[in-house]
Amino acid sequence: MKDIFLVDADDTILDFHGAAERAIEAAFTENGVVWKAEYMTKYREMNAKLWEALERKEITREWLMSQRFPLFLKALGIDLNGEDFNRVYIEHLSTHPLYLDGAQAFLQELAKIGHVFIVTNGTESIQKRRFDISKLWSYAEDVFISETTGYDKPAKGYTDYVAAHVRDFDYDRAVWIGDSLSADIKAANEAGITSIWFNPHSKSATEIATPDYTVKDFAEILVVLRRING
Repeated sequence: MKDIFLVDADDTILDFHGAAERAIEAAFTENGVVWKAEYMTKYREMNAKLWEALERKEITREWLMSQRFPLFLKALGIDLNGEDFNRVYIEHLSTHPLYLDGAQAFLQELAKIGHVFIVTNGTESIQKRRFDISKLWSYAEDVFISETTGYDKPAKGYTDYVAAHVRDFDYDRAVWIGDSLSADIKAANEAGITSIWFNPHSKSATEIATPDYTVKDFAEILVVLRRING
């Protein structure tokens, strides 16, 4: 019986990209800069590369958080203070969380058939505030934030921390659900946990990790779980 569900937060349950775009646009607006959609495209490319570098332990979390916006603004050729920009961004990001369509109903169904735990990379203060506002605690029994655990997904230390802090944790009963091959699915692979890759945008698979199942929406996840549990 698979009844321990390790569910990623950003871009699996919460619309991080949508919330981040609103926060960045707000930061530009407060600084008197006219918003352009191309800014977000550039930010997503740069931010993804930085988080991938963090997962590979090529940079530290502190470096990422302090240098991300100075690098971003420099790349755009915009003369703004990166620290001030980051402050406005974080304030908007942490106070305006967005659920993906259907995510809340999915979590309600998931909680009926097992135990839901949120597994997320990120900064504790930001994530907890977002989860409080979105009332994520209504669906999950606990949340494991990488900064709190001392490890970032997919590090073994992160998974070990989760396993040690979930009562009666059993690897054979666990299913890891997430949108990131490099963070979620790789962590599941290395721990021998069944994995479901949430892939609504039909991204191409890579050799980084191999999901046991690939789905495009929440309904498919529930179908897979019913099939697994017979």
